[in-house]
Amino acid sequence: MILLPVLISLSLLGSTLVAGENKALKFGATQGDYMKFYPNMTPFANALSACTWVMKGIQPSSIWRAPIILDYHTHPTHNIHELLMTDNGGFNRLFNGMQFDGKLGGSFSAPLGSWFHYCVTWSSVSDSQRIYVDGVQVGQTATPAGRTLTPGGVATMGNRRDIHPYYPFGGQITKFNVFSKEMTADEVKEMAEAGVCSSVEETRFGESRALKWEYILAQPKTGNVVPVELETCEDEKMKEELERLRQELEDAKKELEEYKKACEEAKRKLQEEIDATKSAAEEAQSKLEEELKSLEKKLEDALKAQCPGEGIWSVPKNLIGKKIKKRQIKKWKKAGEDELVRYLSAWKGAKLTKDLARYIECFQTV
Repeated sequence: MILLPVLISLSLLGSTLVAGENKALKFGATQGDYMKFYPNMTPFANALSACTWVMKGIQPSSIWRAPIILDYHTHPTHNIHELLMTDNGGFNRLFNGMQFDGKLGGSFSAPLGSWFHYCVTWSSVSDSQRIYVDGVQVGQTATPAGRTLTPGGVATMGNRRDIHPYYPFGGQITKFNVFSKEMTADEVKEMAEAGVCSSVEETRFGESRALKWEYILAQPKTGNVVPVELETCEDEKMKEELERLRQELEDAKKELEEYKKACEEAKRKLQEEIDATKSAAEEAQSKLEEELKSLEKKLEDALKAQCPGEGIWSVPKNLIGKKIKKRQIKKWKKAGEDELVRYLSAWKGAKLTKDLARYIECFQTV
């Protein structure tokens, strides 16, 4: 019977779906919204792959007013960059190489509010800088032979090092990692195709992930720069989990139907044996009735297990399709709606679909 694993999975659904392991940094759109920190860049002296997911928040009037994602700077002059990444393709500099300046705007065409993957790769072996957008190489240029990345600099996220009014970022960044290797085109494609909600950066490329997103999240923030949950990932996780559980329940129902058919077949055969064995009719009949009662009890228990909380409490119909908000829970508490608070507060932030309501009624009321 696969019904028990299904029920165990359902009991763990709440904690699984509300886990907040996916974080993004949301930057305000003003000059004063940025981060400045001093990462250890020594592991990237001879090779790097700086990869991130980006959501644009600003549509500048000119490609030269480029929203800056990262400016890693070691030179005293403000516009000489060791590594510069922007979200509109205006500047993609390594060792202050200007070959890409203003030339990749068409490749950074993701609309506002949509996530896209952005990666810069290089090594002193290839002496080449490559730019990837959503797993596709959109630019390649030579870098000076023998050049290595200079450590000891300052990293500015959300603006240029000198905090210029032309370059506020204003969007969202997540999973910005720098790897101590020059990733191949296939590796970058794999990372991009895995999606913003995947953990491929840790599970597949963890050994070379030297500058980690977790570290960046913990760095000082100036102005309106706040960590936020990746709602896309929470919704996707919930849908996948509910779909998996729906499928398991369907499989359990089919198994129960087969079990019922087997019981009917057993009943038929037993009846035939009773009819064919006149001398043992009474004894066989008594035994059959006992077996049937046991089977019917098991079947009844199995059917009840599909929804053990049937009839105990029902989710109000006017809440179906709505998101359970913290403000609403407070109102329920104030109004003395104890059952609403008891059964729905654990689902704060989730959309109350019909399937979720059915799950709460069946399994969280008992």
